[in-house]
Amino acid sequence: MTGVDDDQGPSEAVSAPPDQSGPPAPAPPPPARPAWTYFLTPAAVVLGSLVIASAVWYTNRESNPAASAPVVAASTQAATTTSPAAGNGSAPVASGQPDLLSVFDGYAKQIGLDQAKFTQCLASPSTVAVINKQLQRGNALGINGTPTFFINNKMIVGAQPTEIFDEVIQDELKGSPATIDGYSAAIKQLAATNPPNFKILATKPDVSDAQFEGSPTAKVIVAEFSDFQCPFCKRFVDTTLAHIRAEVGAQVAIAFLNFPLTQIHPNAGNASLVAACAGEQGKFWPMHDLLFARQGEWESLRAK
Repeated sequence: MTGVDDDQGPSEAVSAPPDQSGPPAPAPPPPARPAWTYFLTPAAVVLGSLVIASAVWYTNRESNPAASAPVVAASTQAATTTSPAAGNGSAPVASGQPDLLSVFDGYAKQIGLDQAKFTQCLASPSTVAVINKQLQRGNALGINGTPTFFINNKMIVGAQPTEIFDEVIQDELKGSPATIDGYSAAIKQLAATNPPNFKILATKPDVSDAQFEGSPTAKVIVAEFSDFQCPFCKRFVDTTLAHIRAEVGAQVAIAFLNFPLTQIHPNAGNASLVAACAGEQGKFWPMHDLLFARQGEWESLRAK
């Protein structure tokens, strides 16, 4: 579901999935052949009730039985376990068509990753756990679509014009305004929408596990909760990110956090994990840029 409003920049939101209050479905048996199937899909984000459903990640790329790693998030209700076969787009790849893992492996080679370490990271439950923690944190912050930004404690929803980001960054460098009074008419208009697309929070969000470009101790941190398959997140990358990157230095940094809307973007969780594993080798940002630049190449692919 796409949310576009006259008063806000484009963002994507996800609606609540069907009721999953019944007994958890059992995990399917391991596949008979090597497979890399939807390890994070669908990590259903139920925004109204702050519930993140669990998912089972099947990672067998060899002839061994597939390992399963539940993605568990704290919530007000019991997490459910969702089978990869439950409507998540895990159809077989047509003969002669590229599959998702092959394409992502190609990206890993393109940016010079150690392939063995990359493969090992893809099988690590701890990497999935970080993504899930960031999803949960985003829910707690009231995020209901992507991209959503926090410039220190200033929340901006949607791929707003570059001028909006520049104004907030410059004001933060001067002293972090505590009220809306000193901002431009454009920002006041964003703050007046329902729900607001600009808001001043009491505190800065936790970005301790984010991927950083610049210093984590910078005076101004532009934190983005993003989805690699979201077209509006790509729009931000294409139109505004370079401008903010030009500001990165001793006082300004960028932080990336994952918020994959896997109900509507079935490959977003996969892409989050691939980027995180590139980050394990110090190459998160090259993979970040490549995934967005070639979004159209991988967004509709399926696992073999």
